[in-house]
Amino acid sequence: MDIVFGGSFNPPTVAHFRIAKKVMSAYPSAAFYFLPTGQAYWKEGLIEDRHRLSMLELLCRRLGPRSAVSDIEIKDKKYAGTYYSLRKFNNPVFVLGADNLAGIETWINFPAVAAENRFVVIPRAGVDIEAILARDSLKKYRDNFFILDVEEISASASAYRNTKDDKYLLPEVAQYIKENNLYKE
Repeated sequence: MDIVFGGSFNPPTVAHFRIAKKVMSAYPSAAFYFLPTGQAYWKEGLIEDRHRLSMLELLCRRLGPRSAVSDIEIKDKKYAGTYYSLRKFNNPVFVLGADNLAGIETWINFPAVAAENRFVVIPRAGVDIEAILARDSLKKYRDNFFILDVEEISASASAYRNTKDDKYLLPEVAQYIKENNLYKE
């Protein structure tokens, strides 16, 4: 089984690290992969792929040998969506925040992505996960979604980008950002 944690990781935060640690603990025999989206996703303000890959490698060093970074979406010239990315993993379980679950019906290849995969949902403040999963479009796939019991971590990448406060980052990631003069705007 492969646990796949997708996102822009722009930059990876202490929240990403804590979530990864918690998920790895919940699935002790699974391989764990960070799956950063590539430039083809067209997300505004996304720093160069090589920097996000390097910062994620720093998280993996702390997490240990079961963790790795996958560059499959970075290598893709055209963004094909989570559905196709997950097909490249072994029996994948996809980690996503409740805020992203709220828009899953807009994903490429919905409803197949929900029907054919399993998910670990990370709670976010103000998002009613059970209400989302009770929607007509999702309720028949409810068993494919596991809500991870984690304390809320308010350390988003956007909070870092807005404040440049290192409290949102692991020290080694903060150092990498300084050494490479990133997020200066």
